[in-house]
Amino acid sequence: LVLANRLTEDPNVSVLVIEAGGNGLGNVNISDISLVGAAWGTDIDWAFPTQPNYYANNRVLSPGPRGKVLGGSSAINGDVYERGDAIEYDQWETLGNSGWNFNSLFNASKRGEQFYAPGANENIDYDLADHGTTGLLPTSYGGTAPEFHNTVIQGVVNAGGVESQDQAGGNVAGISHVTNARLPSNSTRSTSATGYYFPYSYRPNLQVSLYSTVTKINWASISRVSSGQAVASGVEYVDSNGNTQTANATTVILSGGPWGTPPILERSGVGNTTLLTSLGIQTVVDLPGVGENLNEQPLVPMQWQLNTSLPCPGSPFLLNVESLQTTLGGNVSKLESLLNAQPEGLSTELWNLHQRLYEQEGPWVEGYIYLASPADGPSTLTWYPVNLHPLSRGYVVSPISRIDDVFLIVIVKHIVSSDGLEYPEIQYNFFQNPLDLYIMAAAAQRVQQIVSTPPISDWIAAPVAPAAGVSSIDDLSEFIKENFLYTNHIQGTALLAPREIGGVVDTNLKVYGTQNVYVVDASVIPVQPAAHTQATVYALAERAAGLFTGAK
Repeated sequence: LVLANRLTEDPNVSVLVIEAGGNGLGNVNISDISLVGAAWGTDIDWAFPTQPNYYANNRVLSPGPRGKVLGGSSAINGDVYERGDAIEYDQWETLGNSGWNFNSLFNASKRGEQFYAPGANENIDYDLADHGTTGLLPTSYGGTAPEFHNTVIQGVVNAGGVESQDQAGGNVAGISHVTNARLPSNSTRSTSATGYYFPYSYRPNLQVSLYSTVTKINWASISRVSSGQAVASGVEYVDSNGNTQTANATTVILSGGPWGTPPILERSGVGNTTLLTSLGIQTVVDLPGVGENLNEQPLVPMQWQLNTSLPCPGSPFLLNVESLQTTLGGNVSKLESLLNAQPEGLSTELWNLHQRLYEQEGPWVEGYIYLASPADGPSTLTWYPVNLHPLSRGYVVSPISRIDDVFLIVIVKHIVSSDGLEYPEIQYNFFQNPLDLYIMAAAAQRVQQIVSTPPISDWIAAPVAPAAGVSSIDDLSEFIKENFLYTNHIQGTALLAPREIGGVVDTNLKVYGTQNVYVVDASVIPVQPAAHTQATVYALAERAAGLFTGAK
């Protein structure tokens, strides 16, 4: 919808967005931010099933939520809006993607942001220079920080961490409050639909087809295909009545996300020719990187009961981000030995990129901190350590969609059949690389260290999970395998990278081997940001719009 909005600022450009869900209007599970998570498993959630995790005791995680509604996952996610670190974004360019770096993404991100600064009494530090104020997407901190947050911040500092004024400007190291995609006047969620579509739905050159699912791309000419430059003529989709339709277009832009875009490409003949042949699909472009390199950040909830009940209405998010050197306190010999072994399923270039992130002491571990106060009884402190840069890689193999006409925006990973309405097979491969589990266990130890440091320790009554005495790397590793969750920050399955290292799109986001098919969604992200994903995706879309329109 960001692209659809920016493209149709030119009245001579027509866009059709094909959305598999409805418009979401009137759905409180979208608008009411206190109901985060309530939409999961409802009719506006794709609820993708995933495969058992072989490296984590074959655990099957709950279905992965993805927005099946206008606005996509911006309508049902956790609402956090934060940018990653400059070190990470600059690695995009180091990988071979000229022009994709912190400065270009930061400027694009600020272009889309409409930041509402907190009031003087809200107990939140910020730097206005790190935010955009004239964009279409409202962001804010979401409320007054409780006094207990000062206790947590001081505890982190006393344990060797640092406090950050504002993580939005490219230096995310430290503990601070982060913004949400939220309009503060009524505390309602901001989505790509509320910011970029509904106020502009009057445009005659901006059309939306709801309850329609794209099944594949149509190609203009087999002769052009055989020359190695496939030309799309549009897409095929199933409409709200179950009828197969065709939308013609001069340009096709896929925006199906990491679980949606690869299946459309594969059903259209773009992918690993061995897989396509096995499913009876004619290869149009042999592109083995499609659906590979699935990258997801694991987290695990750790909880303590406090010795009192604390008020925490509308609390903003508090995050602590650290390098591995800080998390491990300099005890890095085992970590370095694991990091120096090339991981299975990871290209040499991506492996080297992770080594550079470590050498530059880039952010690697996040702590997401949540205070809850039940109606009766003491409050609880929950701390979720997150491995921001796992080396394990999964894959995805079937459907979803979205499109435009002139600019065809499509939403739908590896397919398991040529059926356009079948769900893909999704395998995270969590902890395939032993380094990932070791980092999670070390991060859990670090959280235990921080919580046992005054003044936080003065408020702790007892640990809830893990139980008292579970503190060794081995014991915490077992706890993590049985209790870890995903963050819903999936990316990388249509990689922005040179073709020879597994890339799917070039620096213009055009699919290799095609003349007019593009991907603009989280599946192209080559390096996980030390952040919740949506701010990076908005920045990606704004920069893509600039590439298409020539806007700076």
